Amino acid sequence: MKIVRKVLEFPQIDEQKLEFVQELIDSIAEKVDEDCRGELNRLNGITGKEHTAVEFAEYWGWTDLESLARITLTPEPPCIHDLTKTEIEEIIAVIKDCMISVEDDKADYYIGLLRKSLPLTNVMDYIMSGDDIKRIADDMISAASSSVIAL
Repeated sequence: MKIVRKVLEFPQIDEQKLEFVQELIDSIAEKVDEDCRGELNRLNGITGKEHTAVEFAEYWGWTDLESLARITLTPEPPCIHDLTKTEIEEIIAVIKDCMISVEDDKADYYIGLLRKSLPLTNVMDYIMSGDDIKRIADDMISAASSSVIAL
């Protein structure tokens, strides 16, 4: 499946910043118990996000430096209130493919997009359920529609 709507496309990162961001992350991870405000301020300035030292503490236990730098450089996903069922299915397919191909940055982006766009707290429970993509999308839509409070 292919993401069609422009707003749903995975954003490109500035590859030229990757090495410097890796250096900053590594420095922050090494100084997690020390003052690393300077490095955090530089990183936050580059990414436009607010990071904390804890995010990078012992990153090597769960990912590699390049993957973490790519995740850090990837912009925040938007909240899209009018996702169609087909788009939700496409996003689920992308997430599942990324989990197999170990594209952490892309998987995290689309998981974040679903979390922001659907009123569900357990998006990953649906994705990891083992059901087929259409069933997962149906279940997510059903749960999302029943969690909306009418005022």
